[in-house]
Amino acid sequence: MGQAAATMQGKPQTFRRQRLAPGAYSLDLAAVRDTPLQMDGQPSTFVEVYCKLRDSKIREIRSLIEHTYVTEEGEIHLDGNIEEWPLRATMHELAELLLRGIDPHDVTWFYYTHDRSRDDDEVHTFFVVHDAKVILESCSFNSEEPLVLKRSVADDPVWQSHRHFDEAFEIYWYRKFYTETMTGQLMVLRPDEPILYHYERQQTRNVQWEVQSATQVKIHRLLLVALPLLVALVFPSLKEYMAIAASVLGASFLWLCWATRKAGQQE
Repeated sequence: MGQAAATMQGKPQTFRRQRLAPGAYSLDLAAVRDTPLQMDGQPSTFVEVYCKLRDSKIREIRSLIEHTYVTEEGEIHLDGNIEEWPLRATMHELAELLLRGIDPHDVTWFYYTHDRSRDDDEVHTFFVVHDAKVILESCSFNSEEPLVLKRSVADDPVWQSHRHFDEAFEIYWYRKFYTETMTGQLMVLRPDEPILYHYERQQTRNVQWEVQSATQVKIHRLLLVALPLLVALVFPSLKEYMAIAASVLGASFLWLCWATRKAGQQE
C-alpha cells in the first residue's frame, strides 16, 4: 500500500542507504510504472520512455549528462527538472543493456557491495549475468534512484529442493565472480577486506609470528632438557634418573625442531 501510494504521487521507493541483502535480483518496473518523466520536452512516464527506447533500437548513447539516445527512429532526449535525475540515471543503466541488444528483463543482477562518496552519496553495486556469463562486472544504482530490482526468491516453491537449487545458483555465480573476473578478484584482495558473499577469503600467513612462536617453544623445551641436568649436578644420587629424563626431553626437543623446520618459509 505504501509503495503504491508513493508511486501514484510520482515518488517511487528508492534503493535508500542501507546495505542490500546479497543474492539474485531481477528487473521490476512496477514501482516506476506511472512515474512522470520528460521525453523530448513532453510529459511522459518512466515505463513509456523505457518501451520507446526498447522498441526504437538504440544505436548510440551520447552521455550520461546529455541523456540523449540515438535510435533507428531518431534521437530521444530526456530532460526535465533536477528532481528527475535519479530516473534518468536508472534509464541510462537499462539503456546500456538495450544498446548491447540485451533485454534487461532477461538478466540477473547480483548485489555485492555499496560505496559512499566524499559528498555523502551512496551507491549499490551489482554484477550482471546473462546467457550463462558475467556481462557486467559493475553496475551501480544511487541510493536516490528508484528501486527497480527485486530479490528473486520463491516464496512458496512447489518442490522442497527448489530453494536449495536457488541457493546453489547464487553460490555458483558469486564464486565465479570472485575467481574469474578482475573486479571480483580485486574485491578479494582489497586491504580493507569488504564482505564477500558465499566466498571465504584466504587468510594471509603471519610469517613473523610463526617464527617467534616456534622460537619461544624451542627455548621452553630446551630449558626443560637442561633442568634434569642441573638436578643431577645438585643431587648426584639422582643422576641416572635425571639422565633418562634429559634423554626423553632431548628427543622431544629434536622432534620439535624437525616439526617446525619450515616455520616462516613460503610454501
